[in-house]
Amino acid sequence: MYSTRQRSHHASLVKLKDAFTDRQNHIEYIKKVLKTKADRPRAIYIHIPYCVKLCSFCNLNRVKLDSSVEDYHKLIIRQIKSIADYEYIQSKEFESVYFGGGTPTVLSAKQIEAILKTMHDLLPISRDAEISVETSISELTEEKLDVMKEMGVNRFSIGVQTFVDRGRRQLGRRGSGYDAIKKIQKVIDKGFKNTNIDLIYNYPGQTKEELYFDLKIIKELDIAGISYYSLILHEGSMLSKLIKEGKIAEPPGIEEEKIFFDIIYEELLDSGFDVLEITKLVKKNRDKYQYIQVKNRAGDCLAFGNGAGGRLKNYLYYNQPTISKILYKILPVSPMGKVITNNYNVVDKMIGQVQFGYISFNQLDAETNEKMYQYCKDFIDRLLENGLIKKDGNKYKLTKDGIFWGNNICSDFTERLINFFEKYD
Repeated sequence: MYSTRQRSHHASLVKLKDAFTDRQNHIEYIKKVLKTKADRPRAIYIHIPYCVKLCSFCNLNRVKLDSSVEDYHKLIIRQIKSIADYEYIQSKEFESVYFGGGTPTVLSAKQIEAILKTMHDLLPISRDAEISVETSISELTEEKLDVMKEMGVNRFSIGVQTFVDRGRRQLGRRGSGYDAIKKIQKVIDKGFKNTNIDLIYNYPGQTKEELYFDLKIIKELDIAGISYYSLILHEGSMLSKLIKEGKIAEPPGIEEEKIFFDIIYEELLDSGFDVLEITKLVKKNRDKYQYIQVKNRAGDCLAFGNGAGGRLKNYLYYNQPTISKILYKILPVSPMGKVITNNYNVVDKMIGQVQFGYISFNQLDAETNEKMYQYCKDFIDRLLENGLIKKDGNKYKLTKDGIFWGNNICSDFTERLINFFEKYD
């Protein structure tokens, strides 16, 4: 059914980005929302766009460390204070806090402590909230670990990518695989049982033996979960340039990529892992990944920091770094945004379900759900015929092959659902 694999959910987001825009004045809309009570699941996202070293494969919203990081925590704190007192913010607890980047742990222990203290003092954080921090092994100092433990951090996502030294050098990771193993073990021994790693596979020259080595370490360290990605060659990345110049070989093709995927999937599911998301395997009862649970249910995401994207009710916004402080005085949240209709929420939730590994037509009234199913039936039938989904009660569950092609399914399903609402709404 597919010959070219989409390796991220970006294509779905692009299609959804320009759909279902409500043309009402977004400034007036969010002013009204902030005076009401919240009624949906919610998370906080804090973006730290700095890295000590830029990975060879990365094109994310980040910059190499410079002096501007020294006052960056003050920006976050100022943004928290500007919005904290509104009824919409205070009326419902946040069930997840996620520090992303970049590498959030490039901040000093005092900066991290100041942000977390302000957040706990001013925002209604649930007592059992998941507070998660992305990091690399090299920035996790003893002082930072102590501060984060004291301030309630209970989940780490560590960008290991691979424990194989050759692969680490190629991907631009700092330190050896042995260094990574020692640091992760130290983090877990310190009480952070919900420690996760990112794993990249199908990078140039990778062998099955190297992949099995990574999986062996994952099992031995008792890691709570992994986010696993086939290497994406981003235009403009250092790795992409080296491959174009012939200095590094091309990554293996789709056949080898599928073999590597199958090895990861089968090895870890046989070792006590479950599928949480199409790119996420977790140990049972260890990692709920609450942040992505909220996002995939079209929940609120209160976003802080330059480059962060968020949503409050039906207002989607982006914290553009160049926004004047004067504009923030007009509105306590970034004015760079738009209002979306409820149809956006319906599609967003249904695509979120695919990310969780299943398809279901249950978001609206029975008549509309049936009409939507009939509109999508030929697509569902093709997925069934190609063995990418199987019937599971009143929903369709992605098979192993379906998970491999999951982002393709998301993209096509998004387009089909958008067309449905354009025709029948």
